[in-house]
Amino acid sequence: MTDNNPAPTAAEVIIRVSNSRRLHASIIAGFLVVTGLGSFLLGEGYVPDHELIGMVCGGMAAAVLIVARGAWTEGVAMVISAHGIWYRDWKLPVVPWKHIGRVYATGIRLRPLLRIDLDDADGFFAGLDDTSRRDVRGNTLVKSDHLLVPNGALALPITEVATAIETAAAR
Repeated sequence: MTDNNPAPTAAEVIIRVSNSRRLHASIIAGFLVVTGLGSFLLGEGYVPDHELIGMVCGGMAAAVLIVARGAWTEGVAMVISAHGIWYRDWKLPVVPWKHIGRVYATGIRLRPLLRIDLDDADGFFAGLDDTSRRDVRGNTLVKSDHLLVPNGALALPITEVATAIETAAAR
């Protein structure tokens, strides 16, 4: 009997979305609720349109909580496999290993980023279909010669993600 499904050459690493996004959203929503209630209840003589400000803050708090609890902050954020790397916010198909160059942490202290340099970036982008090319336009994480992943978007620190990518690329 022949097996038509060959064994994978490398283990697949699945990285989930960071849970800290929900914590941060809860803190922001709490601040908005306190501001809105304070304006609504105590701002009558001090804040013009205090009722409107209270309602807007309450609505924004509800929107933050809905987004934070929804599909945008759940599920798989990145997959590192034998075929390459996929990150959901790039809105790209899997980036094959032949196009992946150097991987390292970069950015400023307040906004660290994981940078993935592309070898033959022109060849990679030329091989995309029209829908993928359209989705990439205006995406701040996809540049002409590299891809970015913001710190805090993944459940693992960017240094561990970079190590996982380098380990998978070496296989």
